[in-house]
Amino acid sequence: MEEIKKVANLVAGDSIEISVEVDGRMEVSSYRTAVNHLGFVTLPLVGDVKIGGATVEGSRAVIAKAYGAYFVNAPVVMVNFVEDSVEGEWGFVTVTGKVTQPGRIKIPSAKGIRLTTAINDAGGFGPSAKTSDIQVTRAEEDGRKIRISINYNDIGQEGNADADISLYDGDIIYVPQRIF
Repeated sequence: MEEIKKVANLVAGDSIEISVEVDGRMEVSSYRTAVNHLGFVTLPLVGDVKIGGATVEGSRAVIAKAYGAYFVNAPVVMVNFVEDSVEGEWGFVTVTGKVTQPGRIKIPSAKGIRLTTAINDAGGFGPSAKTSDIQVTRAEEDGRKIRISINYNDIGQEGNADADISLYDGDIIYVPQRIF
């Protein structure tokens, strides 16, 4: 089926994996996402990009254009069709930024998933993670997006269990890089 998807159009539910390299530096590495029911994928740095209806090669060009707006030099974008979707029965959250294994995390049950579990499932923090300013982006029912700022240190060091928020289907967690 992978050969077929190289020329067939991407539709809702199809999953892709992207990597973005700029000036020899990997800016986005093996990031997986799925095309939503409106034909969009949500990507690190650039947000929602419409690729539904495009081929994998066509989506690469669209994604490269979106990332091109963020970098002085042209990015090299790699897009691969992913045969198996990571959609869970209860949905998923996406963890991006300075974690060991960024990507989509299944929500394991109707009980949901907490921020600490999602970050742990993404391999934990990378060495340059800024844990004091984690951003959770959530779509409201009316389509507005809200951003919640979390200081992860409040959870562990301060013992504030309320800071370990419940995550919902479609939430995007971004762990920024610490500035040295």
